[in-house]
Amino acid sequence: MRNLIFWIVFYTLILASSQILLKVGTSQLGSFNVKGIGDIFPLLLVIIRNPMIILGTVLMASSFFLWLYILSWFKIGQVFPMTALVYVFVALMSYFLLGERLSMGHYFGVALVTAGIVFLLYK
Repeated sequence: MRNLIFWIVFYTLILASSQILLKVGTSQLGSFNVKGIGDIFPLLLVIIRNPMIILGTVLMASSFFLWLYILSWFKIGQVFPMTALVYVFVALMSYFLLGERLSMGHYFGVALVTAGIVFLLYK
């Protein structure tokens, strides 16, 4: 069981980190304004030159291969519900790293997700 918890926490931390990096990268770019097909290629060039977006994409791809590894060892019915932990990590990282404010509803939702994961692990 410890291996399962380790791999799920590791996987969800990588996936949550990728989301934070993508958010930082897109914030650096500003809002996207695509009015026509001719705007797509210049936008793609700007996107692929942003180190935060590149790193976030690499982490996201890494999490995919890690997920394949996890699925090869554990039952999907057991591990997939625990991936909801990514919601908890994204909320915490957005608060502590990005300075985003969370409402009481966010805190309540994070508590519910955490409680759900605890119930899943409880035998």
